[in-house]
Amino acid sequence: MYNPSAERSAGWSGLAFLAVTILGTIVMAGGAQPPAVTAGANAINAFVGAHARGILGWAWLGFPETAFFLWFAAGLRASLRQAAGSPDGLPLYAITAAIVAATISLMSNAVMAALALAPAGADDVGTFWATAWVLMGPILSMGTAIFVFACAHSVRRHGSAPAWLAYYGYLTALGSALGSLSLFYTSGSLGPSGAATIVLGPALFGIWIIIVSIRLIRTPAVV
Repeated sequence: MYNPSAERSAGWSGLAFLAVTILGTIVMAGGAQPPAVTAGANAINAFVGAHARGILGWAWLGFPETAFFLWFAAGLRASLRQAAGSPDGLPLYAITAAIVAATISLMSNAVMAALALAPAGADDVGTFWATAWVLMGPILSMGTAIFVFACAHSVRRHGSAPAWLAYYGYLTALGSALGSLSLFYTSGSLGPSGAATIVLGPALFGIWIIIVSIRLIRTPAVV
């Protein structure tokens, strides 16, 4: 049976997901900018060694972060299915992409935790950290692009939210897709942590999460 209270709790989970994500970013390095992947093994090893405990804390926060995100995605899927009123593949497509993105995020946390525990000063640690940093961000953007696109397309198809939200979802999905191109850059604005990549990916996605979460929270009760 359709349960609007579950949608509202999913909305709160979306906001909690963002809060934990921001907290994890602060905990990881206290706001310090990680070195570029071209900085060399010594610089990368120094950064990991100086922020080892913070990196481990960030990796652990991936546990509640993933839990909140998946509940948000599950509630959004329920809302989309309710609006469709008939079998529709888009909600299933969206939740599958959300699970893939959550898995990639946990893998990234595991890689960083392993690096924080690795012997300091080993050259291969820096090389591995740089490679993982380049790969995980763009691949995660691929998963979020598919997730947001499926949700936005379902909204537009069934009119379950204002048209502008569907089009903003398309924009967010496009931004994440373009952000995945940071795979081909090691530094600069289009690098993994460059300004353009952050705006196209996490910034647009974060705003989309906030908007959708508020709409889920405001789901009317059944009387």
